[in-house]
Parts: sequence; structure tokens; C-alpha cells
Amino acid sequence: CLCMGAGINIAQGVYRIEPATKAFAFVGDSTFFASAITGIINAVYNQAEMTVCILDNSTTAMTGHQPHPGTGRTMMGEVVAKVSIEAVLRGIGLEFVETVDPLNLEKAVDTVKRAQEVTGVKAIIFKSPCVAITKPKGKAFIDPEKCIGCRKCIREIGCPGIVINDGFVCIDDSLRTGCGLCAQICPV
Repeated sequence: CLCMGAGINIAQGVYRIEPATKAFAFVGDSTFFASAITGIINAVYNQAEMTVCILDNSTTAMTGHQPHPGTGRTMMGEVVAKVSIEAVLRGIGLEFVETVDPLNLEKAVDTVKRAQEVTGVKAIIFKSPCVAITKPKGKAFIDPEKCIGCRKCIREIGCPGIVINDGFVCIDDSLRTGCGLCAQICPV
């Protein structure tokens, strides 16, 4: 469920209508504080079966990078105590709450698989800096001598920075973020 505001409640409905379906609800960290907490409380209360994925980049990226309770700064720039997403989730009754770097593909996938072994409402906090405000540590590149043209990088992660140009896979420099996921799935 990728609707940032309604995904939590949609996932609860999916569980009631299709109990065998594994429902995942995605919400950003700022939307978590703005509107998702009540939906998660409702899911716990009503014994839903779902995984909540919180995409925590410690900013409100889509509306101007303003602070929120999880950033530790007010709109006036004052430093305040951060509200812990993990502590809030545990406080409302979630037993499976794990934080993982989504750019560590192997660990992220393992965490999702382990979450699915647990019943009830689970949460995975995917925490990584916002690519719009952090500089990449390095730049991935595709070595045309080694590329076998399998396009696994395109099929499995759907990165907008990986494109086909004249029949060859290449990286669009204007969309490169330096996340490194492509290098983690490339077979060569």
C-alpha cells in the first residue's frame, strides 16, 4: 500500500478481505508523526496482520525538508529531544520493530523475511539519509567490458538512474544518488 496517508488503513482492510495476502504499508517518517500513528494503534487494537514500513530519512523531503518530531529540531531551529519512532511503536504494542539501512540490500531483505514469520502488526524502519540533501559517498559506474546485459539492475530495483542507451545499460548522471544498490545485485 503506497498511499502515504491511507496505506496503514488500506492494509488493515486487505487483511480482513484477503487474510492470506501479506499486506505491507509504507509511510515516510514525517507522515508517521502526522497521521500514521493512529492507524497503527487501530491495527494493533483490531489484531490486524500487516507489516508497516517506515521510510525514515529524517526530513520531510517531499514538502521542503521542514523538521518534524523525529528530527530533533523545531521549525524555529531550536534543538529538542527527538521522538523515537521505534519507542512509539513499542509503546503502542508492537513486538517486532527493527531498524535497518535500506541500502544494505542483504540485511534489508533478511529483515523483511523475518518480519513475515511474526504474526500481528510488525514494523521495519528503513533508515537512511535523504538523497536530496546528502552527498553520495561514491559513484557507481557500469563497466561496458564486464556488463553481460542481463538487466537485473533494472528489473529488480527499478532505479530511475539506470537506463538503456543504444541497447546498453548505463547510469544517467543527473539521477545518480550513490546508493550502491545496483552494485549489490549485479552478478558481475
